[in-house]
Amino acid sequence: MPDETPETHDDPPLDARSESALAQTERIFLRLTFWQTVLSVAGVFIAVVALYAALTESAAVRQQTAATVWPYVQFSTEDSDSGESAEFAMYFANTGVGPAKMRTMQLVIDGEPIRNWSHAVTQLGGQLTDHVGRDFVSGRVLSPDEKVVALRTSDPYLARQFRATVANPDNFIAFCYCSIFDKCWLADSRKDLQNPELVDECPDFGDAAFRN
Repeated sequence: MPDETPETHDDPPLDARSESALAQTERIFLRLTFWQTVLSVAGVFIAVVALYAALTESAAVRQQTAATVWPYVQFSTEDSDSGESAEFAMYFANTGVGPAKMRTMQLVIDGEPIRNWSHAVTQLGGQLTDHVGRDFVSGRVLSPDEKVVALRTSDPYLARQFRATVANPDNFIAFCYCSIFDKCWLADSRKDLQNPELVDECPDFGDAAFRN
């Protein structure tokens, strides 16, 4: 019988096998690096979205909290005149839902800045008597539903003078107040007292400021 020579397979050289294993390892490493990069980018994106949502929610909560303590200060006058007697009063009332910090105020009569209620009475030709009651406004805090009578008189002459003064559009009053979060509003009778203007801070009227 003829001799059968078994088939032989030449194994690749050791260097070739090493290079093949190294190439495969590199491919695996590249795939891992790619997915790690994808996961890292996704993690950063999720973190940014979560931070934005947290900041947005925080801002909304602050706005809602601030809205629950908004003050609203109204300036009003009352007068009566029966001919033989007359009365006049002006007051400030906080009809909002939070405390109002009364900051600054300006009162101008006949073009002259008024310093206090005594000055206002003498400016109108009257005198401080037992018929004139007054209270301070600037620098006080008005609680919700609190009303302060700034000036009241039962002197007929003064009552009529004050009523005429308020009716004169050349005279005006301006006052500024803030919430407990220092959100401030400026009310001015030359514009619309019922719709005060939101301001960054209350103005300093300087020498023209009303000092109570």
